[in-house]
This record gives sequence, structure tokens and C-alpha cells, in this order.
Amino acid sequence: MKLVKFSLLCLLMAMSTLVNAACWEKREYREIENFSELDNKLILSFKDAVNCNAIGNATVKLGKLLYETDSNGYVTLPMTAFIEAGNIELPMVISKSGYTTINTRLIVAAGTVLNRRMLLSPSLAGSSMRFILQWSEAPKDLDLHLEGNGFHVSYRNLRAAGEAILDQDTQSGFGPETITLNNVKQHQHYKLSVVNYSGGGNIDETAKVLVYVGDQLNSIIPLNATASRSVDVLEISSGKINKLQSVNTENQSELIPGW
Repeated sequence: MKLVKFSLLCLLMAMSTLVNAACWEKREYREIENFSELDNKLILSFKDAVNCNAIGNATVKLGKLLYETDSNGYVTLPMTAFIEAGNIELPMVISKSGYTTINTRLIVAAGTVLNRRMLLSPSLAGSSMRFILQWSEAPKDLDLHLEGNGFHVSYRNLRAAGEAILDQDTQSGFGPETITLNNVKQHQHYKLSVVNYSGGGNIDETAKVLVYVGDQLNSIIPLNATASRSVDVLEISSGKINKLQSVNTENQSELIPGW
């Protein structure tokens, strides 16, 4: 009996470590965002939105040029060309077998690349959905909550058997917070919300939720800046998504699935 209890404890500790780990540790974040430029390098980094593993051998089409990510999930390019470019947007397509293909843009503003880090969503079957929350450095801890008929998945309850699971729970800024909802039921009603658990600073306009349905990126929902602790993002009824956030913005970089 003691051995069984010890094994369960080890399993729970392993699960806790998984969901609390940040996708990009501080050292790696600084390498991508700062230190690499000193060596005239632009690093684009790609990771799995569910387990945060680096994605190697993914194809990245940037404009007319093709690249492949290395074992660290990196594409490394010379930085000088981007510094000299000023303000540009380059079409970017990221693809790998088993993941949803992303068609987006690499945004360069005043010689600075705005979206160097990207999460790829493993392909979903049928009517399953995935929600990925990303934001800036503050607040430190934003939480995703998904409520359905008889369940409430969040940091308190990591999974509802056969229904949904909290894949990632980041507590040090930036995200991701990732929840996967399995086989959306037509007769059920679901609600997705964001809670500022840390309470340090307001939810700002950098926060956004990526919504995947099956094998498609269905939408990107930018959140309104607010001092409220809780924000309702969307509801799902009869299998249809009703967005509860209405943001009028001319800043198209907010609609990019990366940061």
C-alpha cells in the first residue's frame, strides 16, 4: 500500500512539474530576444503548445525562402538584414506532420522583430478544440478556466475525465496557458474565461487567446485591457463559438499567433 501511495505521489509531482514549467526559461528567452542580436543572429523558436517541447524538422517558409528548424526548434538567420529593413511584414508559413499548419506574418518594426517565438498545436480530431492563452511579461500569472456541464478545468482541477485537460499552466509571465477540450458535445454549454490570479498589474492588450478547432486555427481573440480579475472570453453552445470579447484595433500584430 505504501508503494502504491508513493507511486501516485511521484506521478502527481511529475504532472505538476509539467504544467507549471514555462515554455521558454529565462535563459532561453534572453538568448532569443537579446543576446543573439549581439552575434548578429535572429532566432525564431518553435515549440509544442501542449508539452512545450522544441519542434525540430519543421518547415518554415519565410517569403520565398524555405528553412528547417534544428533540434532546438530554432531557425537562425542573420539579423543585419532585418535591422536595415525598417518596417516590413514577411509571409510566414510553419508546417510539420502532426501539427496544424500556421499561415502568418513575420513582423519587423523599426528593425525589431516582434514575433520570434511560436507555439504549434498538435492536430486535433473531429470537433475537439484547443485554447492557448499568451500575454506579455506581466501579470505574472494569468489562468485559463473552462467550465462545462458538471466540470470546471483550471489550475485547481487539471482534468475532467473524457472532457478536457489543462495542458500548460505558466506562472511566470508570457504563457502559455493551454486547455484541450475533447469532442465538443452539441447539447453542452461551455464557457472559457481568463483570471488574473497573481493580481499584479492589469490584463493588457497583449493578452490573446488562440482557438483551434479540429485541424484549423479558428480565430485569435485579443482581450480588452482591464483591471478586472476575471474576463469572459467565449461561450460554446450547440457546437458554435460565441466570442465575448469585442476589440476594435488597428494594430494587426495583435492578431499574430506568436510573440
